[in-house]
Amino acid sequence: MTNWGGPGTSGVDAVVGPYKDVFSPAVRARFDLVSFDPRGVGRSSPVTCDMAVVGPQPTTDPATQRGYADLVGYNRRMAENCRSHTGAIYDHIDSRNTARDVDALRAALGDRKLTYWGVSYGTLIGQQYAELFPGRIRTLALDSNLDHSQGVRGYLDTMAAASEDSFNQFATWCSASAGCALHGRDVGAVFDQLYARAEAGTLPDPDDPTSGITPQYLLNHTQHHFAMMGSDNWASLATILAAMSRQPSRPVTPKSAPDAGQGLGYDQKVFCSDWQLSLDGPGALAAAERRLARIAPHMRRQMLAWSVMTSCQGKPVTLTNPPHRFRISGAPPILLVNNLHDPNTPYAFATDVARQIPASVLLTYNGWGHGSYNRSRCIADLTDRYLIDAQPPAHGTRCPAIPPVDTPRTP
Repeated sequence: MTNWGGPGTSGVDAVVGPYKDVFSPAVRARFDLVSFDPRGVGRSSPVTCDMAVVGPQPTTDPATQRGYADLVGYNRRMAENCRSHTGAIYDHIDSRNTARDVDALRAALGDRKLTYWGVSYGTLIGQQYAELFPGRIRTLALDSNLDHSQGVRGYLDTMAAASEDSFNQFATWCSASAGCALHGRDVGAVFDQLYARAEAGTLPDPDDPTSGITPQYLLNHTQHHFAMMGSDNWASLATILAAMSRQPSRPVTPKSAPDAGQGLGYDQKVFCSDWQLSLDGPGALAAAERRLARIAPHMRRQMLAWSVMTSCQGKPVTLTNPPHRFRISGAPPILLVNNLHDPNTPYAFATDVARQIPASVLLTYNGWGHGSYNRSRCIADLTDRYLIDAQPPAHGTRCPAIPPVDTPRTP
């Protein structure tokens, strides 16, 4: 059984569509690959919202009294609207309940014990399955781990530090590689100048000079390269940043924000049910901004973490799955896999989860990006052996990093 994270990814679409060939021939020969749309997703009573009624996200500064009130009002309108359109299931969409669904599917499939692979948010579901049903596990492979014991400060700080680490890794490569379009320049200074121009509204988009790059777009675009594309696309990211830096400064209309659609309502429901991310008013939010800027002077904050945190301000949904340190006993060996330089599920999360689960073995890829199985043949082979033969690697096993690619690729 597989879960592809998100949260909110359709497992059905994944196993019959873009991800059907992710696993090796050996795994596909040994197992039927099964997945599902988690509750609230796709074919499983999806969370639906009327964004026309909810209205646009507020643009006032949430670190001010007025801005914070606007944000809280918006969050509560979102939750109330999504609840009314979704129905009773809305109040029962959290990862602990999804872990119970996994066990119901295991039973329906006729498997005495569960063989599971989950990535990113799918690791939280797997971790909670181990806490609920430790004796029903055959193998549990968790790739790119979240740490459900984190409070709001630990969550934001660790994510910001991991994002800054990815930026520093990129800048170090750029200094050493002639294939980097920013080679010979101070990458941190270039990025900070771009950010300052984005804040001032004077940074044109190289692909559409009539529109401007916003600070949020700049951070999102950069961090997306670090997470999804990893070092394979550092050269392309450098080319994009260099092109931005060549644009003459002039006032430009900001790029329109992408339509959040119904996904925002689902993200709010899941994250705010699984994590305690609400802060105590605008002063606490302003203090968090200042602290994160010290932790991550170039990246400022990890945008995914910041986005979900702001969506939970005012506690718009009930915290039904409170964060806690896991209490797991009686489970067989559980495989935790993580990249050393992962900006979305930091390595610090994986090491802390390993300390919480006595039966766990942590397998490390000494490279970059989010997700390990499809980045390293070494990781894939060791994961396959665990899934097929229930034999985890030795404690402390690490797979070498694959060197970055110097040739730009299409983003």
